[in-house]
Amino acid sequence: NLRNQVNAQADFDSGGEALAYALMVLAREGAAAIGDLRYYADVKADAFSTPMALAQLGAALASYGDQPRADAMFRKAGDAVMAQSMAETDPYYRADYGTARRDAAAVLALATQAGSSVLDTEGIVDRLANRPAYLSTQEMLWTLLATNALIDRPGTDGLTVDGMPLKGPLVQVLDADTPQSVIRNEGAKPATLTLTTYGVPEVPEPAGGNGYAIARSYFTMEGQAVDLGDSVAPGTRLVTVIDVTPFSDTEARLIVDDPLPAGFEIDNPNLLAGGDTGGLGWLSARADSEHSEFRQDRFIAAVDQTDASPIRLAYIVRAVSPGTFRHPAASVMDMYRPDFRATSDAGQVTVGP
Repeated sequence: NLRNQVNAQADFDSGGEALAYALMVLAREGAAAIGDLRYYADVKADAFSTPMALAQLGAALASYGDQPRADAMFRKAGDAVMAQSMAETDPYYRADYGTARRDAAAVLALATQAGSSVLDTEGIVDRLANRPAYLSTQEMLWTLLATNALIDRPGTDGLTVDGMPLKGPLVQVLDADTPQSVIRNEGAKPATLTLTTYGVPEVPEPAGGNGYAIARSYFTMEGQAVDLGDSVAPGTRLVTVIDVTPFSDTEARLIVDDPLPAGFEIDNPNLLAGGDTGGLGWLSARADSEHSEFRQDRFIAAVDQTDASPIRLAYIVRAVSPGTFRHPAASVMDMYRPDFRATSDAGQVTVGP
């Protein structure tokens, strides 16, 4: 399939992300034509739109032992990375699920794995170390691959913990019971220490968001609004409605995540999945999600946003277990630009008596 795609590739002046990936995979398996690799490196290098595509072409050439051309591609990719802004302000998503940060980590990983020394490694590492609050799955994966590629290179020694040379993994997990440690860098080069903390807020965060707003509401099967602050009788069926409002005309691949309170379960998964709204003529809900999951503890939907139109999703829940339960907030997140996200209000639900 990949060979067919390469053979059928039309000429292009911009793009080439899928082609570069195909060439890298084929070369890794010894199934690429060296003539194709040299042609794209010598003639079409400036047509590839992303640093990652250039690095993938470099990795393909390195697989075939053409290190001079591979280094030329890695050098061009590194220059493109250093020229990019790491801030994601483009309102349009990339078809290759990428960001400037993902590209930087991928270039670093691929060049290091290929044994190339032409990158400004420290400069790219510094850009990656200055990280935002959230990373996409692509950014996390390629950052991990880059870290793994760099972990045994010269210059990572000299770190001590409580006066003893650091042994074992450079990533260490500490908790509240870990005695206080003193970490020093006794080496000749500066090193970056990253401290990540995890916790659960004592008080739920208020509703809010960046780029989006999300609200959750409940209705009877006849369309009357229901306040879950009041008690709900066991066996009651309710329609959960999730409204997502974009702040601007933008494109995104969104994940909508609505955790259920413990006393509820999803009653009719077909409402969204099959567009079966039955007798709910009052409900106007979007049924064209890319993917939906009706889990035991939450509802999740993937929706491709292409403009500023509001998004409405719906599903049916049933109150099943008497008691008073916390109601976590619903959330929406751009999967590949996770700084763009929003949460609804959290609350409390009483089922019964």
